[in-house]
Amino acid sequence: MTLWLPVSNRRGDRSIWRADRRLPEGWCALGPATDREQALAVAAEAGRRTPGPHGGSPTVDGVCAEVASRHPDRVAVLDGDREVTYEELLTRAAGVRAGLVRLGVRRGDAVGVCLDRGTEMIAVLLGTLMAGAAYVPFDGRSPAARLEFVASDAEVVCVVASESYLEACTAVGVPVVRPEELDDEPLRQSSASEPDDVAYVMFTSGSTGKPKGVEVTHRNVVAFLDATAALLPASAPERVLFGTRLTFDIAGLEIYLPLSRGGTCVVAPDTPLLRPRSLARLINAVQPTLVQATPVQWRLLLDAGATFGAEQTLLCGGDVLPPGLAAQLAGLTAWNVYGPTEATVWATAWRVTPGAVRIGSAMDHATVYVLDEHGDRATEGELFIGGPAVATGYRGRPRLTAERFVPDPYSPVAGARMYATGDLVRVHGDELEFLCRNDNQVKLNGVRLELGEIESLAAGVQGVRAAVAVVVANDGVKTLQLFLDAPVPSSCDAVRSALEQHLSSSVMPSRIVAIDSFPTTANGKIDRKALVALC
Repeated sequence: MTLWLPVSNRRGDRSIWRADRRLPEGWCALGPATDREQALAVAAEAGRRTPGPHGGSPTVDGVCAEVASRHPDRVAVLDGDREVTYEELLTRAAGVRAGLVRLGVRRGDAVGVCLDRGTEMIAVLLGTLMAGAAYVPFDGRSPAARLEFVASDAEVVCVVASESYLEACTAVGVPVVRPEELDDEPLRQSSASEPDDVAYVMFTSGSTGKPKGVEVTHRNVVAFLDATAALLPASAPERVLFGTRLTFDIAGLEIYLPLSRGGTCVVAPDTPLLRPRSLARLINAVQPTLVQATPVQWRLLLDAGATFGAEQTLLCGGDVLPPGLAAQLAGLTAWNVYGPTEATVWATAWRVTPGAVRIGSAMDHATVYVLDEHGDRATEGELFIGGPAVATGYRGRPRLTAERFVPDPYSPVAGARMYATGDLVRVHGDELEFLCRNDNQVKLNGVRLELGEIESLAAGVQGVRAAVAVVVANDGVKTLQLFLDAPVPSSCDAVRSALEQHLSSSVMPSRIVAIDSFPTTANGKIDRKALVALC
């Protein structure tokens, strides 16, 4: 195989704080005022660190605790009208840790978390990490069979659940505890977590539809936080909006980036996607320094009147960025970001500018490879991701892990692996263009089609905000159907005319339909299966 590698550190050295070792004994004794001097002394010692092989690899909770010991009175979380300081948050988290330890949670265990978004959720996550355990996000709105599967597959030892989700979580077959029951006296020992411990297990269905848990380590997360911070102004982050469901891995950025940099995590009301106008009002009032959302969510926010200034950084990811939306974001400080859960949230980034849409170049914690079907260098092929971004693998699935997490022959690190994304991309200089999923490349009437390119052609027609192509099989006959987010019905005719200039009649969409809005998944991505059901 041959490597294609974009130039690294193109955005310059922002002198981001890094670290590579745990805090010494006593770091979590932040509560009593008499311990303040000891906490500050601990922070001073923790600040003298030497870079690790990838720029430092502390633990997620260790980084947050170090910031708390330096800035105990700074606001860590803005939750409605309530301001929570770093000292208050870390003291509460330490109490959660003690409560979990009392229940028998040990290092390496998995703890289910099914909580309403808010300060208590953040404290439970940090407390779980302090205990050396990994957290597993549960969606309390999911069917009982899904919750039971996740609990069993991840081998969770207990679930921490809000009152509204107690009944649903009780059925999973493991002890369920309310967060208020985890309120023990904080332990004075150092955190039990280590850099290579699993921080969280995120379940994703992927192309197969069968849920599988991706194990992401502390080392992965901290490297990702450092890389994301390099996209931001040197003084950022100040306020980061936390509006994503915890079952979507991008929520980790919204929680840990501000807490690891001395900023404030601004908690949005639960299920904000259902109330875009309410969320837009919150954004306009608080003016978060960093906001991230999927393309569908960005469209809803902008339509609801959310306004942004040049001093704010916007991240758009999780789905393909339509050209029309890209044109709207081009005048702002916006990045189109790309990355699978298996490569720790985002792995590439592109500063949105007018013109063709890209997914950019590798972020500082990732290395990208573009290889053809023979494993040779290519300007168009499958995208592989290496570096500290690569997660441990799929929990309890060694065979699938071996298939997708393959040896990286170009890394100087012994045993390094790269992740086969299954996504097809094209190289433009040192930037990448996303084409489609491997499984989104289909044959229709003997002709191989890339649905992503058809969608891109349609979305380029004036008046079309986004387009989604699906192949429908009926009695063994495959047809191509195209759905448009277009307020003007005549756009369908314009799109057909544009496609006829590029496609043969044998592969033209049999139907082009404009709909009011695309159905979405719980994470705000376009639900293609629901579109197929409309056919």
